[in-house]
Order: sequence, then structure tokens, then C-alpha cells
Amino acid sequence: MGGIRRYKKKILTPGHPYDKDRIERELPLVGEYGLRNKKELWKARTLLSKARQQARALLALTPEIREQRATELLSRLTRLGMLPQGGDLDSVLALNVKTVLNRRLQTVVFRKGLASSPYQARQFIAHRHIALNSAVVTSPGMLVKIDDEEHIAYAPSSPLVKQDHPSRPQAPPTQVEEPPEKKESPKGRGKPKPEVKPEVKPEVKPEVKDVPKAEVKDVPKAEVKGVPKAEVKEVPKAAPEAAPTEKLPVKKPAEKKPITPKDDISSIKGIGTKTAMLLKENGFNTVDKIAKATVEDLSKVPGIGPATAEAMNKEAKNLLAKSKEEDK
Repeated sequence: MGGIRRYKKKILTPGHPYDKDRIERELPLVGEYGLRNKKELWKARTLLSKARQQARALLALTPEIREQRATELLSRLTRLGMLPQGGDLDSVLALNVKTVLNRRLQTVVFRKGLASSPYQARQFIAHRHIALNSAVVTSPGMLVKIDDEEHIAYAPSSPLVKQDHPSRPQAPPTQVEEPPEKKESPKGRGKPKPEVKPEVKPEVKPEVKDVPKAEVKDVPKAEVKGVPKAEVKEVPKAAPEAAPTEKLPVKKPAEKKPITPKDDISSIKGIGTKTAMLLKENGFNTVDKIAKATVEDLSKVPGIGPATAEAMNKEAKNLLAKSKEEDK
């Protein structure tokens, strides 16, 4: 068995895949030459860079050795149509990517007029419609020599050989016949029934004869004796009284009773809102209850010590005493 084949990289890819300036330069070339992807552009760039690298290496040699080795490079590029006749190494360094892309088979087919666009040229090549020297070629990226450019044509077995083929750019425009309009048939079984219009009969008016009016004689009213007629007195109509407007009782706002010091716990010095809530939760709602309670009972409330309970008890007793004096 032979050794393992180690494939080397044959295309010089860009160092950074997301370089914005490079992408903006490459996209127009891909659209102009109908390339499949960026890889085909990088292939052409690699071929050009190798040729320029050889030219630089030859320029570094002495003139005697340079003349012997430069002929091979210059003749190859001249046969491919990248250099004009009599070109030198300095003209090789002046080449760009478009010179390589112009020599691809896809571009040559399009510029010869065998296809209407680069994309159609690629399709013709891939579908075996293009031949070089009567041999079918299926590689769109093949570099065409100047001598072979004249022998590029449609393949003999291709239907594009006919001049009236619609896909050829020179083909006359085909006239498309419009299909006849189809009448919509009614849904359901059987044929449509013909419409039957109802017959309109003329109206016949009946003859009206003049009938003599019957003579109506005055009949004397029967007199009823002994029954006096009831006298009907007119009752004066009462004037319509205005509907009394009922006044809804207006609710007066309830008078707030003044809070006496017996009821308000917060009037005691040293009792805030939080302490007042704790005292109310434990049953000490009024000042009177705090004054009557013992120090031990008040100190059982969480957060109130014995010293605080004693001070609260004294303050509550003083408030009760002041309120009694004011009442007198």
C-alpha cells in the first residue's frame, strides 16, 4: 500500500472572512461574471498571484538568466490571452483579476453571443450545449486560449443548433396564441335548463254601469211620551294642577365627635403610632384602661419594658386628672 496522500491547499483564501471592504469589492465581480460563489473568484486571484510571484522572482535574477526563463511565463500568458504580443515582466505585474475572469469559458460564450447573460452561458455549459472543436465541454471555469476561441459553438447534439430555438439570443420572438375563453358551465348534473319567461296577459277592466240612486224619504222621528229627557249639566273642567316637586331630604354630614383624651391613646407622651397599635391589639384601647392597668400588665405587651410601662401609666393618670378638672 502506498503512503497517505496529503492534500495541500490550492486556493489562497482571505485572512478575515468578514472584511467589509473586501466583500464590497468582490460582490460586483461575482454578479458581473455570473460566478457561482466566491471560491471561483479566489481561484482566479490565486492563479494571478502565482504569475506575479514568478515575475518578481525573475526580475531579481541577472538579465542573462532572466531572458531564458521569462519566455516560458510570457508565452503561456500570451497564449491564454492575458498579455498582448511582445509583453514583458512589468506588464505581468500590472495585471488584475478581471484579465483572468475574461478568459473563462463562461465569459467567452456570453461575449460571443451564444447566450443572453453570463448565467445563461453557465447553464448552457453545464447542460452540455457548448462544444470546443465539436467536443462537449462542461467546465465553466476553463481558461480558453486565443486559438481555441474561434472553435467554440453549440454542440452538434444540442437542440440549440436550430436557429429558431426560443432559448437562443438570435431567435425571433415566438407568438403566443391566446387560448379561447371558456364559458363557465353551471355546477350540478344535466344541461342547464332554458329560461322560460312568463306570459303577461293584458288586464281586462270590468264594465261599470250607472246604477240609479235609491230615493231616501224623510222619516218622522218617533215621539216618546212620558219620558223626560235627562238634563246634562256641563261640569267645569278643573285646571290641571302642577305636579308638586318632591324635595329629597338632604343628608347632613355626620358631626364628628371630638376625641376626648380618654379615647385617644396617642395623646399620652411616649406613645407613637406603632406603640398605639400594639396596645390596641392587647386590649388597651383607651387612656382609662392604661391608667387602671398595672405596670406588669403593660410590660407584657411586646416592645414595652417596665420603665416605659410605668411612665405610660403615670402620663395616663395625669391626663385623666386634667380632663376631670376641665369638666368641672
